[in-house]
Amino acid sequence: MEGHLCAGRVGWDLFAKLKEGRPASESSRLSAPVVMKLRYSVLHFHAGQVMQEQPCPYHYVVFNLGEFLHHDSRRQAISSVLFRLGTYGYGYRGVWQLEQELFAFCNDPVESALRMGTGIEITVGLRFYRYWIGTEPSFDEGVSGDGGFGGVPASSDAVKELAVVKYQREGDVREHSCMICFEEFHVWEEVTQMPCKHAFHGGCLTRWLASSHLCPICRYAIAASARP
Repeated sequence: MEGHLCAGRVGWDLFAKLKEGRPASESSRLSAPVVMKLRYSVLHFHAGQVMQEQPCPYHYVVFNLGEFLHHDSRRQAISSVLFRLGTYGYGYRGVWQLEQELFAFCNDPVESALRMGTGIEITVGLRFYRYWIGTEPSFDEGVSGDGGFGGVPASSDAVKELAVVKYQREGDVREHSCMICFEEFHVWEEVTQMPCKHAFHGGCLTRWLASSHLCPICRYAIAASARP
């Protein structure tokens, strides 16, 4: 699309329901499935006209109730799903607000599912609104509203200073897989850690930091590049 982005916002609908079926036993309730269904559409507003991109298909990601019972793992799960869907490229601030609301929204369904011994299905519908000024738009090209994942790349010096450690199952690395490519770490494999201690494959993190100086999981900020 040609022209200049004037403004953008994001809206969403959240819906949760308990899955049907025989209640799980007390000992297996934490392994009950939490299924997240996500999809989004993008609407462009230009010169009084509205054009909607083809909505993406639903993405299904399955977790277990134990991961959503504990706040840290729930927050990491939600963040990883939204990142995997590519939503941060459309509106970083709005999606960050969605993260917070979705995190709180899960409280009641999780408590009910734990009490009833059943799983949950959570549906998230996202709508990104883009307002354009300038020349007539062409909707054949993709749009990145804020210039990438978080907007400002990391400085090369900050990237060089990141710690490289070897992954061990009972070691200091908290993650067991890279939350950028979602591939599991192998024992004794070298991984790169942000100052917040979140670890990723070195190549994956380098590509990420070329677009954003924020941690992909918790958005801890390292030094940003001085270039525009």
